[in-house]
Amino acid sequence: MQHVGKLIGSNWGGTMDFEPKRWRLLADALYDIGTGLEVLSPWCPHLFLEMAGLGNFAKGMAVVAARATRLPIYSSFAKEGNLSDLFAKGEAFSTLFNVIGIGVGIQLASTICASMQGKVKSFYLFVPGL
Repeated sequence: MQHVGKLIGSNWGGTMDFEPKRWRLLADALYDIGTGLEVLSPWCPHLFLEMAGLGNFAKGMAVVAARATRLPIYSSFAKEGNLSDLFAKGEAFSTLFNVIGIGVGIQLASTICASMQGKVKSFYLFVPGL
């Protein structure tokens, strides 16, 4: 499903040049929705395949939009032909914050979520509005 999402998302590539920030924001929202569907899919076993598939579909479209808008956004920051340096720094920051996020997630899982009461509290902390 992720590959199907990428193929469908690639059809919009020409329109992404005109409003890269809007498409990048849409990509982030689609990725979050897709991840949310994947996380929630085990709680709905009768709809597991549909939810996980739709989540992967959304994430595929998000990846295309994010990658397609990266160059125009980075180009707007390049002042002296340092586009490669900007890409390298962007990847470094992305990797750094992914590693920090994994560490925080492991810490939360091993402390707060160790008991059932902690799992319930953390669920309501991260899922607002319930």
